[in-house]
Amino acid sequence: MKNILILISILLITATACNDDFIDLKPEDKISDDNYWTSASDIELYANQFYPQLFPNSNTFFRNDDYSDNQAYKNRTAYIWDESVVPTTGGGWGKSDWLQIRRVNYALARLTDLTKTDEVKRYEGEIRFFKSFFYFQKVKRFGDVPWLEKDLNIDSDELFASRDSRVDVVANILKDLDFAIENLPETDGAGRITKYAALTLKTEVCLYEGTFRKYHNLGSYEELLRKAASSAEEIMNSGLFSLYSTGNPEQDYFDLFVQYDLTGNPEAILFKHFIKDKFMHNNTRYMGEPATGFTKDFVESYLCKDGLPISLSPLYQGDAEYEDEFIDRDPRMKQSIHTSERQYGIYADGSFEYKICPQFEVNRCPTGYEIIKYYSPLEADRQQNQSVIDQHIFRYGKVLLDYAEAKAELGECTQDVLDQSVNLLRDRVGMPHLTVDVGFTDPNWPDWEVAVNPLINEIRRERRIELSAESYRWDDLVRWKAGKLIENPKTFVGARDPETDDYRVLYPGFTERNWDDKLYLYPIPIQ
Repeated sequence: MKNILILISILLITATACNDDFIDLKPEDKISDDNYWTSASDIELYANQFYPQLFPNSNTFFRNDDYSDNQAYKNRTAYIWDESVVPTTGGGWGKSDWLQIRRVNYALARLTDLTKTDEVKRYEGEIRFFKSFFYFQKVKRFGDVPWLEKDLNIDSDELFASRDSRVDVVANILKDLDFAIENLPETDGAGRITKYAALTLKTEVCLYEGTFRKYHNLGSYEELLRKAASSAEEIMNSGLFSLYSTGNPEQDYFDLFVQYDLTGNPEAILFKHFIKDKFMHNNTRYMGEPATGFTKDFVESYLCKDGLPISLSPLYQGDAEYEDEFIDRDPRMKQSIHTSERQYGIYADGSFEYKICPQFEVNRCPTGYEIIKYYSPLEADRQQNQSVIDQHIFRYGKVLLDYAEAKAELGECTQDVLDQSVNLLRDRVGMPHLTVDVGFTDPNWPDWEVAVNPLINEIRRERRIELSAESYRWDDLVRWKAGKLIENPKTFVGARDPETDDYRVLYPGFTERNWDDKLYLYPIPIQ
């Protein structure tokens, strides 16, 4: 309770520090701006307020992929249907949207007088990590944004300055991340930011920005891709991480996302831990009724167990019946999408239930392809705000995918690279290895606006499957300049409906969707 009260006091300081009308009274027995910033523990406590921002609420996180070809919400998502209007205020640019950046700058401005011990530099590294994290979200959303080095007052000149180029902003992000990487510890049992969490974020930033510049013809991308690969390699060579596996290819992928304590899980680089009766969440319950589901286009992207796409594999059984689609497919398919053979509810009295698929309940899953990633059938986990299943923030599996993609984009992806990355993910689920020559030409490869070679096609497929429902697909489409993929009608069509023998049409009367390149960046509000 004492720490909570202190943190509240800190927030009050940041809220009032720039108010000229604030009465200049500083009781010695109260926390003030003058007597707070004296030790590393002060910085540590201040940094605590930023940790909840790393994992958003369930409605935000699990619905992010609705802005893509992977998922479809019960109602048309206005932005990707090009039906949204430029907001008057807010829209990611309002005062509250810049609050976290103001707060990190507020702290950094007050650390200049502290003796820079290793402990002080550690927590300064945390603050700079969060500044990088917040600014990365801004760059992805708006492109060019103002880079701010201090907390502003109502009359600060910076409020009226023009935006800085994304090139300069990303350079500053990486500078802060390099400080964090140099000064953060390699491990931390308390769940705080580590060197490898900062390296993971650096990998993400460099891969995103490098590929964005490459495919949007902005130039100077190779150095960023090399930094992405080298940052990932440093994580891989640390020996601290590996993929979670018990040797059960039909269950391990599912189990990775429904664990009560990720402490000690070799795949968890950074995660959010929950405690019974103290710190719980509603995400598991939400996954039972998210009003979204996977699309037909996404489902058809799963390979068959022979490593071939459905267009080429003799194992593919078609989709005349729902369960036929899952026969001899990549085991991650059944561990991500609900089937009639999987237990849907397990109750305290030992009873359980199954759910006939597909069902087209609008508030649960309008497409019929119900997402079960993160979903626990245990009744106790699905009670309102009672779940204590931990949530991944950064996981090693994604680092491997980032590494493989960066090397492929540089033209440096050898078989050794694949065997150290993509093929480890395939080993977990018992899938055949990907080879450098790929070995086939899929007539259903996406019609990318910027053509890519077969290897990049398959690395992108692997990423789509492994990271499904993890909120990365929209970012991927943006950086690859692949927005036109959402024009495919199968991106807003669901499973075959047994009652009509037709594919489920999600939005009757809307048979086509047109992409506009302006959607790659969000508009800045009018005011």
